[in-house]
Amino acid sequence: MSDLPTFDGVPEFDPDAWRLSVTGRVATPEELSIEDLRALPLESVTDDFECVEGWVAPDLTWRGVRLRTLLERVDPTDDARYALVTAMDGDYACSFPLDRLQEALLAVELDGEPLPRGHGGPARLVPIGEEPDCWESIKWVSSIAVLETDPVEADTAEALALSRIE
Repeated sequence: MSDLPTFDGVPEFDPDAWRLSVTGRVATPEELSIEDLRALPLESVTDDFECVEGWVAPDLTWRGVRLRTLLERVDPTDDARYALVTAMDGDYACSFPLDRLQEALLAVELDGEPLPRGHGGPARLVPIGEEPDCWESIKWVSSIAVLETDPVEADTAEALALSRIE
């Protein structure tokens, strides 16, 4: 398995009951199980994962669904510009412009194995390109809300992540 560290506070949940909801400014809201995600076209990305704490996990291979694929399924409205990706706890969330989020991966595997709970399983957002910040890699993703405006006040990821190292 990878050198990616795990953190305390791993949520307890029934993997068979887990669902990803994609809602908001979309024509067709969806609720998907892990099996639904695995049935979609999967892609792999290999890259180093760098954390603001100073550590690096080299050559991780993430496999999952491009957000472009999910967004095409829900058909964002013409006024949709942003998305808020939220973890299972409902508190940890990060907003993205839709055009940037399309390239991200919703990973369901890490290094050829199902994504372990300690590393964000069943699904973890893995931003691609533009040198993403580590806090943007949302573990335990449970919802994606497609929005018209940037949800600045709901974007808690950076503040929560940096509070862990101060």
